Amino acid sequence: MAQDGETADEARRRRRVSRQRFDLRRRLVDQDEDAEEADLELDEAAEDEPDDERARKGILRYIWPKRDLSREERREVLLQLFPERGETAIWLSRHFALMGFSIAIATFGLLNDSAAVVIGAMLVAPLMTPMMGYSAAMVMAWPRRQAWAITVVSVSAAYGIGLAVVLSLIVPTGRDLGGLPSEVLARTEPNFLDLFIALAAGAAGAYVTVHPRVGAALPGVAIAVALVPPLATIGITIRAGAWDDAGGASLLFATNWAAIALAAAAVFLISGVTPRRRAFRYSGRIKFGVGMAVIVVLAVMIPLGFYSQREFFAVRDEVRATDAVDDWVGDRDLRVVDLIVDDTGDRIDVTAVVAGPNRPASTTQLASGLADALGEDVDVEVRWQQEELSSSEGSP
Repeated sequence: MAQDGETADEARRRRRVSRQRFDLRRRLVDQDEDAEEADLELDEAAEDEPDDERARKGILRYIWPKRDLSREERREVLLQLFPERGETAIWLSRHFALMGFSIAIATFGLLNDSAAVVIGAMLVAPLMTPMMGYSAAMVMAWPRRQAWAITVVSVSAAYGIGLAVVLSLIVPTGRDLGGLPSEVLARTEPNFLDLFIALAAGAAGAYVTVHPRVGAALPGVAIAVALVPPLATIGITIRAGAWDDAGGASLLFATNWAAIALAAAAVFLISGVTPRRRAFRYSGRIKFGVGMAVIVVLAVMIPLGFYSQREFFAVRDEVRATDAVDDWVGDRDLRVVDLIVDDTGDRIDVTAVVAGPNRPASTTQLASGLADALGEDVDVEVRWQQEELSSSEGSP
């Protein structure tokens, strides 16, 4: 029976393709093969037929590519992201081996406060592939492969955190070191810039996947998005009992994952990875997947806003406190060695470490100046490091 606005020839062609799809799916399921691949083959076989009228309507007419990828190009993209049939076990064993190596490098690099070693861990990390696979499965309307990719990423993340906890047991952390290394702390307070970096890196990763000739840029993408160091940071902070820091690192990883999924899905769609007919036939599934990615990104923006605001106020208070301390020092023969500003909520604790030959002036004036500069009650502690100067003359 012809649908509204459909000619008799179009109705016969639609019924014929539907029968072919059903028969091929049934044969492949009986043979325990990939029905999703079969469905894609039928969509590719229909590419030479006249365009569906729906493809020329709506906002997609302005952003959809003028041509889809060829079958060979599409297969080349998908082979980079999913294991071939019968090779899943080998693929997973290699993936988790690389995951273990990268977590070990990242954990020891973070504990050693070595940025260079952490960068090396980013290059070894294999997480970008299943994350790209999740986005590709989303725009291809492959729910089974979406579930497979998200399972691989989730299990990899849990494995990485657990391994980082175990590895950090053999290295002093937290109170044993007098505080966590700066490389660890740098990944415990994400902000909006981390979200924008992850969006750009996800788009770049998808672009490199679609255009393998520019594959030399992939190491730079891996370094930019930094997927494994946050997982190692979670394990280290859990081992140290720093649960707030572990929460911040978890938020950073979730931000990276959500932003990569959304940006990569958009690039895959715009690049023509999804056949035109498939995109419109499964538009509901694709819209649902992309919509969920958007919701997750919006959800992580709420705590990111909290961290960003807290970081902004901390920097502002530190600048104001520095100016107040400099005014208090004035022309005295003193230099400020360190300044710590800690907002406890009720009041601000300021610790100033100064050094010089002469004892500093009373802290009352400094406390008053800091209270005026910060606009809140302050507790001030000044630590003076006395420096004695001596001179002598010598002759041969």
